[in-house]
Amino acid sequence: MRRVSMLIATATAVVMCGDAFADNAKIAKIHADIEADYADVAHIDPDALDALPQDSRVLFDVREADEYGVSHLSGAIRVDPGMSAAQFNERYASLLVDKTAVFYCSVGRRSSLLAQRLAQSDTTSGASRIYNLVGGIFQWRNEERALVDDDGATDAVHPYNRFWGRLIKDKRAIRMR
Repeated sequence: MRRVSMLIATATAVVMCGDAFADNAKIAKIHADIEADYADVAHIDPDALDALPQDSRVLFDVREADEYGVSHLSGAIRVDPGMSAAQFNERYASLLVDKTAVFYCSVGRRSSLLAQRLAQSDTTSGASRIYNLVGGIFQWRNEERALVDDDGATDAVHPYNRFWGRLIKDKRAIRMR
C-alpha cells in the first residue's frame, strides 16, 4: 500500500509540473543537488566556458552514443558514462596536458560522477583544471547556444527520457535516435 501511495504521489508531481518543469530554474535546483552530492567537483557555467579560449580546453560529452548522435557541443569528445578513471587517463591524458577539461551530460549528474572519479583517482589526467558544466546540454540548449551533429549545426537535443526531457523548453527540439 505504501509503495502505491508513493507511486501516486510521484505521478501527481510529474503531472502537476507539466510545462512549468521546463525551465532553467528547475535545472538550477537539480544542479544545487548535484553540487551537494559531488562537493569535490568544480563547476563552470556556460558563460565562463564560452570565455575560455577553445585551444585551452577539451570538452567531454558523458552521454550514450545515441544522445551524442542527436547533438553535442562543437568539438566535444564522447566518453562512456561508466568509464573508469584509469580507462579515461589511458585514452585522453595526452590531450589534456595544461588544458582545462570540461565534462557535461544532460543535466550534470553523469558528468559530475566521472569528474569525481578522476578527481579521486591516484593517476592524473594531466589537465590543469577539471570542471562539470552547470546545467549540462539541457541548459545549454535552453539558452539557445550552438549545438552540432554529424551534419553540422542543429537545434535538436536528446531528452534522455520522457521525464528528464521536460527540462527542455522547446519541445520541438526533442529528438530521439
